[in-house]
Amino acid sequence: MITSACSFTVFYNIYIFITAIIMKSLIISLAIGIAAIPLSAQPKREVRAVWLTTNSGLDWPAGETSPSRQKQAMIKILDRLAAANFNTIIFQAQVKGDVAWESSYQPTMRWITGNGSVNMSYDVSRFVIDECHKRNMECHAWIVPYRIGSATEAGKYAANPRKHVYITHPQLCKKSGSEYYLDPGNPDVRSYLLDVYSELISNYDFDGVNFDYTRYPSTDGLPDDDTYAAYNPDGLPRGDWRRQNINTFISEFYEMAKSINPDIKVGAAPIGCYKNLPGYSNMTAYGVYQDACQWMKSGNHDLLVPQMYWNEKYGFSPHMNTWINNCDGRQLVVGIAPYKMVDNTNDWDPEVIYDQIDKIRAKQGMSGVCFFRTEHVIGTHEKEIALYNKLQNEYFKYPAHIPTMDYNGVTTPDKPQNVTQEYVNGQYQIKWDAPTDTDIKYYSVYLCDGNTVDTNNPDKVASHIVKDNHFTYSSDNPDLTFAVTAFDKGYFESAPAIASEAGVDDMYAAPTVFRFCNQTIEIECAKEIDRVEIYATTGLQVKLTAIGASSAFIDCATLSKGLYIVRTIYSDGGVDVNKILR
Repeated sequence: MITSACSFTVFYNIYIFITAIIMKSLIISLAIGIAAIPLSAQPKREVRAVWLTTNSGLDWPAGETSPSRQKQAMIKILDRLAAANFNTIIFQAQVKGDVAWESSYQPTMRWITGNGSVNMSYDVSRFVIDECHKRNMECHAWIVPYRIGSATEAGKYAANPRKHVYITHPQLCKKSGSEYYLDPGNPDVRSYLLDVYSELISNYDFDGVNFDYTRYPSTDGLPDDDTYAAYNPDGLPRGDWRRQNINTFISEFYEMAKSINPDIKVGAAPIGCYKNLPGYSNMTAYGVYQDACQWMKSGNHDLLVPQMYWNEKYGFSPHMNTWINNCDGRQLVVGIAPYKMVDNTNDWDPEVIYDQIDKIRAKQGMSGVCFFRTEHVIGTHEKEIALYNKLQNEYFKYPAHIPTMDYNGVTTPDKPQNVTQEYVNGQYQIKWDAPTDTDIKYYSVYLCDGNTVDTNNPDKVASHIVKDNHFTYSSDNPDLTFAVTAFDKGYFESAPAIASEAGVDDMYAAPTVFRFCNQTIEIECAKEIDRVEIYATTGLQVKLTAIGASSAFIDCATLSKGLYIVRTIYSDGGVDVNKILR
């Protein structure tokens, strides 16, 4: 026993020494610019979104009024985005008191019908939602609560059976410049808007809503002396009162939305600068009474997509840090501006966009990126083509799952049952049964490395999303092994179930499964584990966990970031060695 222990110690020290040399080499390579792991290495989970604009028909329907051609155009747009692994569409369902859903409150936007006097001949929002879901994309309704346009624009709907709100509720409207706005200080405005949006959420399975222009039009606000006098019982200063008006509406909306659909994501696209930092003088969200950080901190928002349409000259990175520091653990997606590549004022190089994606991915607490707007991602300008190709072939080369909302509660779906694989004529037929106690959204299929499953390596994904209980994989290699995981409606992933020829559950017959995900080591095997030891690359033992069972869950959240060696010691004396990167 002493000889065996000494032999292992010598072997282990050699292993640590070699690993340390490799890590040192990687660090040197990074220092001289030959990065082994690029800064923008693709995350497993990431929101990849576009704003799809209907205002003035900019992205869609682009002047087309034929329903069949509108549908064809939308399908073409979504196919292009799906081919580049986008997973979220923020579809503009409301412009200026006109909408793209079957509403009893507001008329169909004339950009769809071509004529403000008529309403839609097909259910546009239902069509867009269905087409997004066919492509495994989330679809969020982009809504604009307060801005309702000019009197001339409202007059376009004079002959419509559903009158414009400027006509039906003039007492709710205030004028600023040439346009009208619903007055956030009037409680009747909140009641009206909650009725409008309650109908939307009740009748459509949008995955989320995305508020736009949920603010006052400028620092001057609106001519609201009357409502300020009538509806300010606490005697707040005008600015604080205006912010409170919008905060109250957001709070009431969130409660209403979640009562109808607890799974819907409530989000917004505020002005990209919350408050100015020293050295900058941008227009700010807070300055126009849009306290978006309060929406997050109060728990009345799930997703924030600030419109950060600047380069570093105007403080892209420091302002992004402000949002990160104030999002309170909620999802933060950065809105960026490829349109500035092709406008005459800015003429950005595509490298500005690539650099911003790199910076977003490098920050802790980020959930993804959103592009304004769709045309400038899939357009025909040479810079747009370059951007699309770069996204498709590099940045978004592999598909990404939607990030989880852990603050709503972490769930652990059961894994698929009775996973089998059969190799016939160059094809693997992989089949499984659904977990019995979990509502599953979809499955992922992975290639195994011997007896381990690396679910974080995109190269090992055989199929990103499978909605059936079977999958076919073509290969001339007859020695592959597959594993299947299940995702619940919150996008939480189960442990992997390894396929077997016999079809018995891998919990009892499959070799060891080792998985590191969400700062937790998960181990499953067919024999009893005595203990799990974790070592730093210096050879120092940093964690020891006694197990006494055939599965283990080891919390590694307290470990510092770095590479670790994990030794699984079985009760029969066997040992497995794996590495994790914390």
